[in-house]
Amino acid sequence: MDSTIINSNSTGSRSAENKFFGLFALLISFIVFGGFALNWVSNPSNLNRVTFWTGLHGAFSAAWYLLLLSQIKLASKGSYSAHKILGKLSVILVLGILLTGSIMAYEFYHRLAGFGVFNPEDAQARLRAGGFLGGAFLQWLIFLVLYVLGVINIKKPAHHKRFMIAAAIQMMPEGLNRVVHLLSIPGYTMFIFMFSIYMILIFYDWKVHGRLYASTVLSLVLFSVLVLAMHTLFKWQVWGDWSVKMISSI
Repeated sequence: MDSTIINSNSTGSRSAENKFFGLFALLISFIVFGGFALNWVSNPSNLNRVTFWTGLHGAFSAAWYLLLLSQIKLASKGSYSAHKILGKLSVILVLGILLTGSIMAYEFYHRLAGFGVFNPEDAQARLRAGGFLGGAFLQWLIFLVLYVLGVINIKKPAHHKRFMIAAAIQMMPEGLNRVVHLLSIPGYTMFIFMFSIYMILIFYDWKVHGRLYASTVLSLVLFSVLVLAMHTLFKWQVWGDWSVKMISSI
């Protein structure tokens, strides 16, 4: 009888956690997709500036978020075989995100350099370019690290799903920055919002499990590294000069 009660409570707990992570991932996805939708609705002409590589990057990113939602759903149903098969597909999507994102950043830099915004002859323009390049590539690097950590911890479900959720949070600026520009609010509010998203996860773990997971703490530390670099290293003239020199030589 006691064993039945324990098993029932354990199953109920897993079901509640799966529901939380499903809704949490849905919230993150809604914010990202919503950012793009608001940007296009408010200014439809932005669609005309979508290049092949930008569109392909968006397709890979959208597919990755949809896959994340599907994976959480499959795990909640106990469909681990299908979960494993789709997990292999995520490798292709992640590689696609990183490759197309790099080409997109290269393309975007040269387009703005042509407009004079990232004029390599102007010190302030090089500083702006350095901030863009550093932020973009460090964001994707941390995304890759979180994804790899999620794969490594695939046999530890608690850490696996938290690393994958953190990877999804890490990609939120792609939609959030459009909302920031649309509302003309300070750029740092995007980081405050993302920090608040992490706080929801931390509060949940503390409230439900009475603990902080190392996977969540490490993910938050990596996010903090990005924020710190954006407001220190990537604002140095030396970095701007070096990054422009590097990308101009490609």
